[in-house]
Amino acid sequence: MMARLKGLMYGVISSATFGLIPLFALPVLREGMGVDSVMFYRFGISAVVLGGWLLLRGHDLKVRFRELLTLGGLGIFYAMTALLLTSSYLYIPSGIATTIHFLYPVVVTAVMVLFFKEKVSVPVIGATLMAILGVCLLSNNNTAGGVSLKGLLLVLTTVVTYAVYIVGVNRSCVRQMDGLKLTFYVLLVGTLVFGGNLLIKAEPLELITDWNTGIYLFLLALIPTLVSDFTLILSVQHVGSTTTAVLGCMEPLTAVCMGVCFLHESLGYWQLLGMGMILLAVSVVILSHSKDGFKPKRLIPVRLRKLVHGNFN
Repeated sequence: MMARLKGLMYGVISSATFGLIPLFALPVLREGMGVDSVMFYRFGISAVVLGGWLLLRGHDLKVRFRELLTLGGLGIFYAMTALLLTSSYLYIPSGIATTIHFLYPVVVTAVMVLFFKEKVSVPVIGATLMAILGVCLLSNNNTAGGVSLKGLLLVLTTVVTYAVYIVGVNRSCVRQMDGLKLTFYVLLVGTLVFGGNLLIKAEPLELITDWNTGIYLFLLALIPTLVSDFTLILSVQHVGSTTTAVLGCMEPLTAVCMGVCFLHESLGYWQLLGMGMILLAVSVVILSHSKDGFKPKRLIPVRLRKLVHGNFN
């Protein structure tokens, strides 16, 4: 029971920290740094920080060849998600991008049910629909204007890549690997992907020219990358892909709250309603994994149950 509770909390922390990407990435992009350079710094800094800590702690980083191939695939899918989602912010509002990206729990649920025969409870299905509706309300913005087709295609692709990554962590040969070790290799592969991307494009890595940019990049690497991916992996290992995906609804909630607190954005009645639905959806998921869950017999007094069943003793 305690392990499942930890898994739920890890899922909430992961999605909440992942929702901080626009807060740290957009200021750097608006200063003119290219997306490829931002992504290289994001993954490179986090990989160096985590790798250094693991070496100092004496962690064994050895992996088998099969695990190395799997880690390479997972790292590529995670890197693609990060690149395409961040790129979409340049073409469509981050709130709309986040809303579309949150379709990934539906894909995760479908994959787990169709290909892995996972049984999904009614409360979790209801929470998934409730969370998606809540995200739509949360991102309701009458001033958003038209949506760029390129931005739409970019963020729709992240729905698939992120879903594959979550399922892969849960169902591949590395599912029992130490969370920190798995996180390190995913981040390392991402760094190599973006470094190779710069080489293929023959573009130089843009230098960090001021303290503000450096701080934003460090926070981007630390919080919505290192912390988010590590807690995501732990959540998947503890409670599975579907539940972790549903808990991802905290991501847009965090993004909106940060916008209100730091970017002076407004919060209307529809957004408040969306926040309430998201919090309710998370509560439903947590309660459905509690010891008693949603068992109807727990909601009916013992004496009444005896009367219904004809037992008057």
